[in-house]
Amino acid sequence: MNKQTIGFDRELRLSWLDLTAGLAQEGIDIQKIRPRLQDLLADEVPGAEACRKTVTLLTRLWVRVPAEYQILQSEALNLLANVLPEERLWLHWGMSMLAYPFFFKVASTVGHLLKLQGEFESTQVRQRIRESWGQRTTLDRAINRVIQTYLIWDVLQQTTKPRVYQAVQIRQTENKALAIWFMESIIQGIRQSSNQKDCQIPLTELVQSLAIFPFDLTPHIVTLRRSDNFHISHQGLDMEMVSSKKSPPSAY
Repeated sequence: MNKQTIGFDRELRLSWLDLTAGLAQEGIDIQKIRPRLQDLLADEVPGAEACRKTVTLLTRLWVRVPAEYQILQSEALNLLANVLPEERLWLHWGMSMLAYPFFFKVASTVGHLLKLQGEFESTQVRQRIRESWGQRTTLDRAINRVIQTYLIWDVLQQTTKPRVYQAVQIRQTENKALAIWFMESIIQGIRQSSNQKDCQIPLTELVQSLAIFPFDLTPHIVTLRRSDNFHISHQGLDMEMVSSKKSPPSAY
């Protein structure tokens, strides 16, 4: 997918993502998954075209995964059976970052505004993303739908002021395998977003990435240091730089 392709332009419910991930976990062929999802979503998504586009987005996240991320997809499908129901959001968020650089961009922008201000207006998000993605007729609508998806996923809530939002309680996990997988998805999300072949980032920047504003990975810094999945090098006196050993062959 082109870095500047929006793609994520539907509001998604977690139940739909759980369903799609479950079908992928069963190894069902994409040609059978599409009609099953369309049948199951027909009553919840008005309009045949809207339903088709929603199914396209869902399958892009969990089924039609690019070859470079299929190892992470396979690990995510294995984790599905071992995480708590509320922890599935970590997997859906990670797969969204891998599938859609636009999702990563909106999440990073929202995370940045929340860090600066504690709350944000949707117009601020649109203004900042237009600066890098340009003026497009579909851009504003897609941004609004991603924000609505965050509300549906209960990672944002609306304040008493119109179109002003704030974060909901930050999530942590005790599942080390999930935390490691999530860190790898962040690295790949950053790599895609920055159009780099390889991605090496400061450890503190990884665990406090703005694109994961609903999650807290700081309890897993030691987990990361002990993992065999990462290269860790040092710059200067005390800066630890992290890269993934699974960095895929890049198309860039």
